[in-house]
Amino acid sequence: MKSGYNKGTFMKKKTNRIGRELICMLILFIIIIIGILLFGSYIVHNREVDSLQMQKVADLSVTAAALLDGDYLKKLSEAVSSEEYQALREQAVEDNNPTLLEEYLRGKDLYEDYFRYTQLLAALQTGEKVEYVYVQDLGPQDAMYLLDPSETILSLGMREKNAEGLDDRTRNERVEATVSRSEYGWLCTCAEPVIASDKTSPAVVGVDLNMTDIMEQRHRFLFFMFLQSGVILVLMALAGSFYIRKKISDPISRLAGEASAFGTNGEVSDLQYQVVSIPKRRDDEIRDLYADIRKMQLGIIDYMVNLTAVTEEKERLGTELDIANRIQASMLPSTFPAFPDREEFDVYALMKPAKSVAGDFYDFFLIDDDHLGVVMADVSGKGIPASLFMMMAKIIISNIAQMNIPPHEVLEKANARICMNNDEDMFVTVWFGIITISTGHVIASNAGHEYPVLQNKDGVFELFHDRHGFVIGGMEGVRYKDYEFDLKKGKTLFLYTDGVPEATTAENEQFGPVRMVEALNQKQDADPRELVHYMLRTVDDFDGDVPQFDDITMLAIRYNGRGTDEEEEPSFIESQDYEP
Repeated sequence: MKSGYNKGTFMKKKTNRIGRELICMLILFIIIIIGILLFGSYIVHNREVDSLQMQKVADLSVTAAALLDGDYLKKLSEAVSSEEYQALREQAVEDNNPTLLEEYLRGKDLYEDYFRYTQLLAALQTGEKVEYVYVQDLGPQDAMYLLDPSETILSLGMREKNAEGLDDRTRNERVEATVSRSEYGWLCTCAEPVIASDKTSPAVVGVDLNMTDIMEQRHRFLFFMFLQSGVILVLMALAGSFYIRKKISDPISRLAGEASAFGTNGEVSDLQYQVVSIPKRRDDEIRDLYADIRKMQLGIIDYMVNLTAVTEEKERLGTELDIANRIQASMLPSTFPAFPDREEFDVYALMKPAKSVAGDFYDFFLIDDDHLGVVMADVSGKGIPASLFMMMAKIIISNIAQMNIPPHEVLEKANARICMNNDEDMFVTVWFGIITISTGHVIASNAGHEYPVLQNKDGVFELFHDRHGFVIGGMEGVRYKDYEFDLKKGKTLFLYTDGVPEATTAENEQFGPVRMVEALNQKQDADPRELVHYMLRTVDDFDGDVPQFDDITMLAIRYNGRGTDEEEEPSFIESQDYEP
């Protein structure tokens, strides 16, 4: 029976962000396209119009130049350039009396041609509907007017500064047609030289076409183009918005709502009713997206089912590991003080596993009323295999040690027993010592384990570099060697596994044996419990937040018995058949 799940219950009203973004992108795209078309059309139109107008003024300037006599203009330029004429012109302008200039030209036999050419240019200016037609003698810095039908004869000989771009000219030459804005408005200007019989150019004919109306037409054209483009933009945006919402954004919004509702009920059994449905009337990328989301959701359902089973199995294994950890811990001495009725010594130890279960182990036990056996060992590897091997090795070593035989024989018999069924080729390093409680005398043997740390008569902790034998379980028939030393009264023996000196920081720096001994010497008078916990805190502070890589095991035993206060060098007792 289906649950009461309803997709609409989980659908949230969301703003159509993707629709707005797509519409904005569409509008921006249309604006860019229209802008490019407008700009391109405007530039092409302007170039065409300007080209036509410039061709017109160029043709007019050539025609006007052909109508004029270069030899006459040369004479006229020489006459009006004289100081006599310039003084006369100043007086005529001041008195507003053009007759003075007319009489001067008649005296030079120049007036009739001046009047005729002026009328000719006036007719050309009026007939072709241009703004100005004039004749100038261009100098390096200024131009002198010779003929100007738009002005009276008073303008004859008037000088004005050359227009920009003409001040570097040293002779009358052709000025190409240009369109520019000046004090007279927008003008299209061109100048053509008039050639005299000696092939010189005494003057140029300039033609100025008024472009103001044309420019205003351009502005109106541009305005109406923008207006039309705006209308087209609005219509296309509305149509595009409707299409995008119907075909893209609304289906995606529905898909987003259904996808967000997936899994909200929290029950794996209800997930199958929350899977999206594939649209039937579509055959595009949106349908593919629905199909991919549906496939993903079905995959999630399968994963959740498998995950539930895996989680249950993991919880079961976790429970079993916890039990194994407790069993393993129960096999190690954990009640302190361990021998409350024995005042001759005080012992304390702890083990901090790197994983749920450890491969390190320690042990101490009374062999008889006057002998205490002490074991510190480290199994190769970590985790469950190492913990199983550790329990086997601990049982074997402790059982053999009860036989009241020397340490080297204990290790040899343990090695033989372990090598018999060691198909996984695992091994264990072992330090085993027997302490005579009444005297503090220690006989020990080392099977590849870390050096012990002894406290001398001055209370200083020092590494004791004993002779190492081969590891237990590594090879059959190995022989080991005993050595002996005395524990001073009130002094401590410290044993440990390699997890202490090999603790590493994030910068890959190890704690090391030197730092370990220095830390021990900070607590020379501490009891075993205080000393072991201080060392654990020191190691933890050193490696910081770096995950623990190896098991950490430590044991400290202080001898409180009679002992001796004389310094004695350790002596080594070789086994009869020892083979290095």
